[in-house]
Order: sequence, then structure tokens, then C-alpha cells
Amino acid sequence: MYQRQELSFRSQGTRCAAWLYRPSDNGPHPVVVMAHGIGAVRQVRLPAYAERFVARGIAVLCFDYRAWGDSGGTPRYVANIRAQHEDIHAALDVAKKLPGINSGRLALWGTSFGGGHALAVAAERRDLRAVIVQCAVADARAAAWRAPPAAIRRWAIAAVRDAGRIALARSPFYVPLVGDLGSGAVMSESDAEARYRAMITEPSPWQNAVAARLFWSLPFYRPIAVAHRIAAPLLALVTDHDEICEGKLQTEAARRAGGMASHYAASHFEIYFGSHFERAVTEMGDFLEGQL
Repeated sequence: MYQRQELSFRSQGTRCAAWLYRPSDNGPHPVVVMAHGIGAVRQVRLPAYAERFVARGIAVLCFDYRAWGDSGGTPRYVANIRAQHEDIHAALDVAKKLPGINSGRLALWGTSFGGGHALAVAAERRDLRAVIVQCAVADARAAAWRAPPAAIRRWAIAAVRDAGRIALARSPFYVPLVGDLGSGAVMSESDAEARYRAMITEPSPWQNAVAARLFWSLPFYRPIAVAHRIAAPLLALVTDHDEICEGKLQTEAARRAGGMASHYAASHFEIYFGSHFERAVTEMGDFLEGQL
């Protein structure tokens, strides 16, 4: 049994909405902070993992980045990489101070774009006891250049339009987060939208939109370049058939971090469901128990 508590914390002065999953006994408990993928909110599959971890006696903090989900911040649906790193740092700092939490047993978990964030943030901290990344976008530049030239042209045009709106102090120009091939969406692999929506398992404020200014930062975002600075034990769940970030890049990030790479014959979205999910969540739980 467990309790899920609604709470909030401040990141750079702005409120971030969060859930704390707490085991039913008094503790003190180790705690895992979860960083979700690009454009996601707490309701996008995180509860499935949190429920499994809390059943092992590990508290879990899930939260929405600023300007996303139930968190504050404007303009909305802006994926600011540095700001999201700040939010993760704030969540880790808050998690350590919560009642019933053992501040010395702190872990960071990230999936997809959040997996890249987890690599980057973990490289800046020395208080983590464990790091887990799943289908991590370890090199956004390489991921972007894998896209078809037509998609890259659409993204460039959208980024220019959004830059113009920034200059005029207008609301952002948005593109779909997920969509069909040719839609100009950030993720437009086969059935990407259907598979993304399948991860939303309870009512949520999720919107299929992201400010196009994201495309200005992607070519410069390479968490793999700082992975060697990670001091904590790391487990990387590598999706070998990943259509967004190649499995070999995920593996290389784990190698540079001195961590373990566990391979899955899965695509980017397949690891969230079925037998891949069951194996993954068991492997993650075992790793967390061993380290925490």
C-alpha cells in the first residue's frame, strides 16, 4: 500500500506541481525523482513506474516542469532545456528535505528526453546514490540529424517563425509534439501519436504542442558529452531499435559514465508496455534496491 500526495515546490520562483508517492510505513525512505520526456506531464506513464517502486519501499517524486501540466509559468509549452535542468535540481533538493525521507539515499530517473536531462543533471551533482535512464536521448544533435531533410526544413521554418514572435513579444509559434509523417511534429515516426497517447492513463492537462524555439537548442544539446562526469552508479536501459536516438549512442553514454547498459530489442515507445515494461521495471527496481 502507498499514499500519493499532491504537493508543490518552487523552481526559480515559479511553482512546480508534484506528486509524492510514499510507502505506507513510517520510513525514513529512500527517494527517486522522476524526469519525464519532452512535452510530457506527470500523467504520461510515470505512475506505472512510481507504483512499482513505492511497492518496494522507495518513495517517488514526480513533477511537471515549469510551463507544463499543472505547474505555473508562461509562456506555456516551452521546452527550455536549461530551465528544465533547474527544475530537476529543485525537485532533488526538495525531495531530500521531505518528512520521512532519508536524504542520503537519493536517486534520479529519466526517460527519453528526460533521460538526457538525467545524464546532464547527474553530471553536476555528488549527492546521488543511483541514476537510471531509459531510451535516453543522449545526443539530441545526432537524433535531429537522423530526421528526413523535409522534416528538418519544416523545423527550421517553424523555428524562424517562433523567433520572429519572440522579437515581437508575441505568444509562441507552436508545432505538434507528435504527429503523422509530414506533419512537422517533433516526433513523427510511424504511429508515434497513437503510441504517445496510449501512455496517458488518467485525466491530464497534456497538450499536443511545443514552442518551435526548441529547434534552436536541439543541435547543441549533447548530454553524452558530460556523461563521464557522473559519479553515481548508473543503469541505462538501451532500446536497440530506437528510431529517435540510436541505441549505440545510449550505450556509449553509459560507457562514459562507467555505468551498466541493459539492452532491449525494442523501439523508443515499445519499452513502456508489455513484456519490455515488465522486464524494465523489475530491473530498475532491483537496481534501486541494491544502490539505495
